[in-house]
Amino acid sequence: MDERNARRTGDECLVAGVDAVTDVQCERAADIVLVLDQSTSIVAHDPDYDNWYVHLLGFAKSVAGAFPIGREKTQVGVMKFNQGVDTVFHLDDYGNRESLLGAIGSLDIGGGDTNIAGALRHAREQMFSRFNGARSDVPKILILITDGTANVEESNTLREAALTKATNIKIFTVGVTDEASGEASK
Repeated sequence: MDERNARRTGDECLVAGVDAVTDVQCERAADIVLVLDQSTSIVAHDPDYDNWYVHLLGFAKSVAGAFPIGREKTQVGVMKFNQGVDTVFHLDDYGNRESLLGAIGSLDIGGGDTNIAGALRHAREQMFSRFNGARSDVPKILILITDGTANVEESNTLREAALTKATNIKIFTVGVTDEASGEASK
C-alpha cells in the first residue's frame, strides 16, 4: 500500500482509496453486518442479474475480503432484505476469509419490495446481538447496500436509522445504481 496517498479513518484503518476496498489495513477488530437489498428493482431490466451477482455481491465480497477474518479479528454477518428480512449468517459463523467469501458469492436474490426500516431494525436487534456473535468491545458497522427508496414501512426508515445509530452502530449506505435515494443515506 502506498501510504503517501492513503488516509487514516480514526485509529483503526488505513484506506488507500474509496473506489478500491481491497487495499485496507485494519489494526482493530470490528463486527460488520452487510445488509443486502434483494428487491426486484435490483435486477429490473437486467436479464443476466449482473447488478446482483457482479455489482452488489462483488462489492460485498470486496468489503469482506479486505479484512482479516476471525473471532479475535473482524467478524462479518450477512442479511438480505426485501419486504421481509432473511438472516443469511451471523457474525460468528465464519472464521476465515475463504469460507466467508464463498458464502457471500453463493447468495441468490429473492425479489420483492424494499423495507429498509425492517432491515435496520433486524440488524440492530438480531444481527448485533451478543447471542449471534456480536462483541461489546469492538466497533459495530452496518453497511447497507441498496438501489432505491423504501416502499414498505417507508415512514419508519428515518426513525429506525436513528435508533440504530443511538446504539453506537455506524451506518454506511452504498447505492448500487444511480437510482439510490438520499433517504436511505440519512
